[in-house]
Amino acid sequence: MNGYYFVTIITRNRLPLLKPYKDAIEGIIKDLPNFINGLSIDYFKLMDNHIHIIFIFKDCLRPLGRVVSAMKYSITKIVVAGISSIQTVNGSGGITIPLKKANDNLNMANSNSPATDKTIWQRNYYEHIIRNEESLRKIREYIDNNPLTEMMDWRRLDGQLTLTATTTTTKCIQQRF
Repeated sequence: MNGYYFVTIITRNRLPLLKPYKDAIEGIIKDLPNFINGLSIDYFKLMDNHIHIIFIFKDCLRPLGRVVSAMKYSITKIVVAGISSIQTVNGSGGITIPLKKANDNLNMANSNSPATDKTIWQRNYYEHIIRNEESLRKIREYIDNNPLTEMMDWRRLDGQLTLTATTTTTKCIQQRF
């Protein structure tokens, strides 16, 4: 379905696992549109235990759940392998080469390790359909100012804001959604 989608994925037990792999994870996120036709990344932010991302779907053949699964899978491979950065060959997506290993704080031999069973994520993810430009602006602001404890009132955000076709800007916005 075409549109903008705000997604949050969180590490299992909210463990702070992602920071050592920031460069590699950001590379994976930025590269997703090269592998999934009809997908664009509007905005994202990586925190130590979660990721906020705004996807844009335009004639994408994969549903949101499969896109999120693919992203989680790719990031899990990086974290479990301890790869802290990747390099794109020829600068055009395609093949990635590990440059170095991170100081791996995941003891793979420890049965209490979050990556022992190769599952670093909470089972589900949060998703929200972005319905208008004001909502998109507020979500971007939320991502930038994200304290984990702050919760947006999504019903109020979508319920009180409506677009009208009175200005050229609004007409352009309506075409984007």
